[in-house]
Amino acid sequence: ACDLLFLIGANPASNHPRLMTSILKMKRRGGRVVVVNPLREVGLVRFKVPSDVRSLFLCTRIADVYVQPHIGGDIAFLLGVAKEILERGAVDKAFIEDHTEGWPEVEAYLNSLSWDQLERDSGVPRETFRQVADMYAASRGTVFAWAMGVTHHRHGVHNVQAIADLALMRGMLGRPRSGLLP
Repeated sequence: ACDLLFLIGANPASNHPRLMTSILKMKRRGGRVVVVNPLREVGLVRFKVPSDVRSLFLCTRIADVYVQPHIGGDIAFLLGVAKEILERGAVDKAFIEDHTEGWPEVEAYLNSLSWDQLERDSGVPRETFRQVADMYAASRGTVFAWAMGVTHHRHGVHNVQAIADLALMRGMLGRPRSGLLP
């Protein structure tokens, strides 16, 4: 199983409760969760898995980092994490070269973005970008999961492209314990 899960624009605690059991197991193995949602969902902070006695009585802490961008600030947040990954040299260059097209343009675009603008457009402080990038750079297997909060949006296609680009940057597609989970 993955060691890092991004939950973006989704609330599986309400909409996909069976997934919460898998998240509970991942957390117990030391996995981490980044939640990206403008709305603070109580079930993504602490959740009671009914089939697990310990979780039922003590609750399970779900989000290790809970990012609340402005509504519509998802793309700026994802681009900021990508920029941070690029700046620290955590890009999987071999994967990029062998399995993608257009990387020089993406790299140039990320380099052109200012941190002030990314913070302003996302509503997320720079330290949060660093914290999330630390987790992502250390991950050996990351899954990016999202729901209608991402796709049923004016910029839904661009949201999904930003998620996919972030996954591609570190080679988190086509290998075990990683991938995209719409």
